[in-house]
Amino acid sequence: MIAKSINYRKANISDLSGIVKVKVDTWKTTYRGIISEEYLQSLSYEDKEKNWRQRLENPTHGAIIYVAETDQNEIVGFALATLEKCNPIVALLQVERFKGELCAIYVLEVFQHKKIGTELVHLVIKYFKVNNIDSMITWVLKENPSRRFYEKLGEKFLGEQSIEVGGIRYIEIAY
Repeated sequence: MIAKSINYRKANISDLSGIVKVKVDTWKTTYRGIISEEYLQSLSYEDKEKNWRQRLENPTHGAIIYVAETDQNEIVGFALATLEKCNPIVALLQVERFKGELCAIYVLEVFQHKKIGTELVHLVIKYFKVNNIDSMITWVLKENPSRRFYEKLGEKFLGEQSIEVGGIRYIEIAY
């Protein structure tokens, strides 16, 4: 059932299972046919909980997590942003250093194309502005069809790098 309204707020520890569910489920739908099926099938809620618990209980690098939830309190999307870590690839691309990084944004497949991602990005931008952060970078798998989302928001291509996921190399694009 699709919710009538979506609410947005800063995440807290009670959101752990909802965030993990969105993360795992969106990887399995978004990266189907891109990331190896074996790797996608190996993803589990339990394996991701430790990492996300730490992020919620002890955020580092100025991290903030926003969630999008239905009027039935079901988390259907989230965004994670931090102060940009010193990424040597950015220096190699000979682009300016960015102060903020949109590290993750995921929306369950059934809730995509409903402006939820756009609202989550706007919340991150507002957070950055309040904290005097005037630039942001994000990395997206080149084969991810959802990367067009960033282009529609006006983000500009900066370069690419190679990353490893499940023992296989993929190309990631910087916006």
